[in-house]
Amino acid sequence: MVPLERVGIVIATEGDTAVVKMQRHLSCENCGRCGGILGKEDRRDHIVKVSNTLKAEVGQRVFIETDDRQGIFVAFMLYMVPLFALIAGIFGWLYLAAPLLGLQGSQELPAIGAGFLLLVLVYLGIRRWDRRVRESGRYRPTITGLVQEESVKQE
Repeated sequence: MVPLERVGIVIATEGDTAVVKMQRHLSCENCGRCGGILGKEDRRDHIVKVSNTLKAEVGQRVFIETDDRQGIFVAFMLYMVPLFALIAGIFGWLYLAAPLLGLQGSQELPAIGAGFLLLVLVYLGIRRWDRRVRESGRYRPTITGLVQEESVKQE
């Protein structure tokens, strides 16, 4: 798999990490969820912490690289795991909890409630996992090069 590479500007440095402002991809920019084309200027850019192995300085344009397998794993954790939890909560109530508790009648509404309860619990677990991952730096992108002015004009 090919690593994903983007360009950003270093806005701060903190030891072995740098804070980089990266423009959103065109596909991300058009969704409108967090600013989009019509949104505020400051909401259109990503601010990310990256590993600063090249000791880039504030104001320099840099190439940022992240492993696409890590991106796919994080996307799976954020989108698919909660979806599976919702479905598991619904079916778990309908086929396990309700029969074990001896509940009769329509169980669809409690099943939906159980699904959303499990969904919230999974999101709380993901939030906790996110804090640990952020502190460890395991999924942190890396500065792989400095952008030369000629390469910026060609883009």
